[in-house]
Amino acid sequence: MFKILAILALAVSTAVQADPARPIITTRGGQIQGVTSSCGLFCSFFSFMGIPYAEPPVGDLRFRNTVPHRGWTGVKDGSEHRAQCPSSSFFGDGYSGDEDCLFLNVYTQQVVGSRPVMVWIHGGSFSGGSGDSFIYGPDHLVQQNVVIVTINYRLGVLGFFSTGDQHAQGNWGMKDCVEALRWVRDNIAAFGGDPNNVTIFGESAGAAAVHYLVLSRMASGLFHKAIAQSGTALVPWGFQYNPQEMKRYIAERFGYPVNDNAELVRRLRNTPKSEFVNLQQGWTDIAIPRGFRPFDFVPTAEPVNSPEPTFLTERPIDILKAGTFNHVPFIIGYNDAESLFMIHEHRIDSTVWNEFSRNPQFFVPHYWNIPQNTPAATAVSQAFRNLYWQDRPLGPDIMLEWTKFHTDQQFTYACDKSARLTAQHNTAPTYYYKFSFDGALNLVKRVTLLSDWPGAMHADELPYLWSMTNFAVSPILPSNPAVTVRNRMVRMWTNFAITGNPTPNSDNVLQNVSWAPFTTQNMAFMEINESLLPGTNPNSERLDTWYRLEEQYANDPFYYPWQ
Repeated sequence: MFKILAILALAVSTAVQADPARPIITTRGGQIQGVTSSCGLFCSFFSFMGIPYAEPPVGDLRFRNTVPHRGWTGVKDGSEHRAQCPSSSFFGDGYSGDEDCLFLNVYTQQVVGSRPVMVWIHGGSFSGGSGDSFIYGPDHLVQQNVVIVTINYRLGVLGFFSTGDQHAQGNWGMKDCVEALRWVRDNIAAFGGDPNNVTIFGESAGAAAVHYLVLSRMASGLFHKAIAQSGTALVPWGFQYNPQEMKRYIAERFGYPVNDNAELVRRLRNTPKSEFVNLQQGWTDIAIPRGFRPFDFVPTAEPVNSPEPTFLTERPIDILKAGTFNHVPFIIGYNDAESLFMIHEHRIDSTVWNEFSRNPQFFVPHYWNIPQNTPAATAVSQAFRNLYWQDRPLGPDIMLEWTKFHTDQQFTYACDKSARLTAQHNTAPTYYYKFSFDGALNLVKRVTLLSDWPGAMHADELPYLWSMTNFAVSPILPSNPAVTVRNRMVRMWTNFAITGNPTPNSDNVLQNVSWAPFTTQNMAFMEINESLLPGTNPNSERLDTWYRLEEQYANDPFYYPWQ
């Protein structure tokens, strides 16, 4: 009887293994069975979804460094995504996800060979999102002879809480990203990927995460190129320089000890996850001026005497100025109308205009360290109001100009500053771009009902890389300019992953243009519009004023006085 059962089991196993549409890959942790996915007519690829790369960060592992997954027995089904990390809704009412969420997904057209690898880090303000294919479908990228990996990482309080000392040193979500990259190093060859040719790329908070990985010694050697889309470590919302204030907030809300960090962390490890997520602010809960100051739970600098290995112990500006970051080919860029979404702020909060009118210091970048109610603060505030809307009264009549100020304050200036500081020290090429195309695939703009406003808003470039099946998209003809722009974006991004150069040779798809590396001498960049437009010094008519004011009035810009 036992012999018969064994023969039947072997027969079933052999049949499963022999199914070419469901390949089984052996990783260091165990076996994973993929599924064949479609990327169009006569086009397919293999998807391996929900692969655990780390132990669930629960119980005593909550608020600790990431622990590699111990492995599993049998064949794990990789045909579906697994849990996302806990996050609140956009408006802060309710949550979804589970702490057992440290999974990644691998997409490849062939499981043999050795192809460049692209690892995507999703955005979402460090408090939401996932790497799932309903928004990050690899259909276009995977056709360019690369292996695509998308990851989940801890978010919000659970991902970035810190006591500012050895009891909870912080940056848990970033350490998840590092552990995912270690998994790629150790396992991606089994999926047809080259562990010695890995590009990390991301958008918004994911782009800031990419930049933090570039700045981190912990991540050294785990990747070889990087792309940051609409975010860097210098964005005003992306670095928490006062984690103890956030610690006090958490302790007081729960009624836990404020001055005993060991006891506080012990209690927090036994607090239900839903209570953490409910503490996280939705967009409307953030105090005005929204997006001008750090979100509550984002990367921070860890104490140098931390008990576990550290991800970051210095301010980002210190690392950039010293040039002690990972020197890899690096693309940095932004969209020309990032902050169009701020139009909706006035539709859900009627106090914004009055608050800015009563508090002119809101116009002064907090990271310039200019004291309030000083002649310097007054001069900077007035200069910006003059630059963007000629000091007209705040109100609907200046809405477009208002969004341009927010775009520069929240994104453009930080991206430009990061590109300049990187290029000064990077021994590898630095590339700079501005995405300005407004076409049929600017889906975020359309979903948010902002199509009547000009430009490419935040995240509008994503459908030019990814298949975003969660958005209802009407079919577009191959002759549509949006298809051409998508083909160019995909070609340049994968060229870069393959060679380190987005335009390595003459290519009709890319209009035979050459994208020159950015230096502080040539200020070269590529504008991605209906045509590719090489140029110099993007947005100089606005950014020149920023740099003039910084030189004249700022006190140690970006040197945050963290506690």
